[in-house]
Amino acid sequence: MHPYLIRLGVSPEVQAYFFPFYNTDETGNLLFAYGDGFEHFGFAFHRVPLSENFWVAGNTNFSQVRQVIICSSAMAAISWLNKNYYSLSNSENRLFLSTGAGVQLAHIRWINLHLRDRDFCLVFGRDILGRIADLKLAAGIRGWPLEIYFNNDKIIVAFRSRTFSFSQETFSLNAFEKAAGYRFHIPTPKPKGHDDFFEELKANARLTF
Repeated sequence: MHPYLIRLGVSPEVQAYFFPFYNTDETGNLLFAYGDGFEHFGFAFHRVPLSENFWVAGNTNFSQVRQVIICSSAMAAISWLNKNYYSLSNSENRLFLSTGAGVQLAHIRWINLHLRDRDFCLVFGRDILGRIADLKLAAGIRGWPLEIYFNNDKIIVAFRSRTFSFSQETFSLNAFEKAAGYRFHIPTPKPKGHDDFFEELKANARLTF
């Protein structure tokens, strides 16, 4: 049991699940390894690296994995599982991946190499970067190339020889699916009233950072 996670209200079961997948620094702050960097969490800070690698937790025998939860950070993964732990089954067949600060082409290539034909869930925030990550990953997982870029205050998506334009306020994976007439069939849960699941966890614990 880690004192920071206890203060955040993370259950003993969820702490035990993630315990093998983090370390601590000399002052007890949490370290999550991405291979070429670390996500670093303490009560005074939360730094998430920009990496081409994943932080990985859960069942790392990929042949046994049935569900893959892709998150924006390790703390988001902990927060999501803490909220959903008692409604889930078959935890031994679940894998968590964190992209870190941005989705890279290397992430999508790695998923397609190691984890094809699994059930995916994308756990990213409501901000524009989180919503773009939803679409980039969903399309990459399903093997459909696309391009996303900004044009003034609009988000432009080039997909299957067509171009789609959205305001930043209305853009989402669901809005794109409706406009394109194509469903990726990958859920992107978002907490009500909060930007992401980690913000919700902190709010429920009445902590600010």
